[in-house]
Amino acid sequence: MTDSTVIIFDMDGTVLDSAPGILESLTYAIRQMGHDFIPVAETQKLFGPPMKQIVAELLAPYADDRVDECVHLYRSHYREQGLYKSFPYTGISNALSHFSNRNYSLFIATSKRQEFAEKMLTYNGLFNAFQSIFGTSPDGKLDDKADLVKALLASLAKPPSSVFMIGDKRDDMQAAQLNAIIPVGALWGYGAIDELKNSGAVALADTPWALPSVVDSLLPAA
Repeated sequence: MTDSTVIIFDMDGTVLDSAPGILESLTYAIRQMGHDFIPVAETQKLFGPPMKQIVAELLAPYADDRVDECVHLYRSHYREQGLYKSFPYTGISNALSHFSNRNYSLFIATSKRQEFAEKMLTYNGLFNAFQSIFGTSPDGKLDDKADLVKALLASLAKPPSSVFMIGDKRDDMQAAQLNAIIPVGALWGYGAIDELKNSGAVALADTPWALPSVVDSLLPAA
C-alpha cells in the first residue's frame, strides 16, 4: 500500500549540501579557540554525527578538550551565517515531488539542531515538502540518530506498510537497522560507498534523480 509508505530523509549530505556553511563556522570556531585550523578534503568526511563528536575529533590534534566552548562558538556563528550557505542537491526536488505525488509521507531526521534544520529547509524552499522535521534539542536526549528515528516512528498515527531511511552516512544506515526499517544509501553525500555498504545499506542511489526508482523497486508488489 503506497499510501502508507514513509520515507525518512537525513538532511545534511542527503537533501541539502550544507558543507560550505559548516566548514566556515567550524573554521571560525576553532580559530577563535586559538588554533591555526585549515579545513582539508578529509574534514568533510567527518560530517554526519552530532557536532560535539565532530568538534572533539577536530580539537584532538591540538590536545584541546574545550569541546563545549568550541561548539558554542560554532553554533553562534552558524546561526547567523553558516546555515544560509547551503543548497538543495540537484534533482532532490524532483525526487520529493515524485514521492509526494504517490502520497508517500516524507520526514526529516537530522542530527542538526531543530531550529537550524527548520530555518535551512525554509530558506531553501523545502520546508513544506516534509510532513514533519525531527532534529536534536539542547538537552541532547535525541543526539543518537537511532533514538531520533525511534521518536519519529513513535509519533506516527498508525504503523506504515513500508519505511525507508535515506542517508549518506554510517549513522543513518545503523539507525535504520536498529529501528527495523529499510536503509538506502545516498552516494551523492559525504559518506563513501564502502561506509554505506558495510553499515547495512540494502540499496544505493547514485544521484537524487535515481532515488525514486531505487525506492520503488524495494516496495512489496501490490
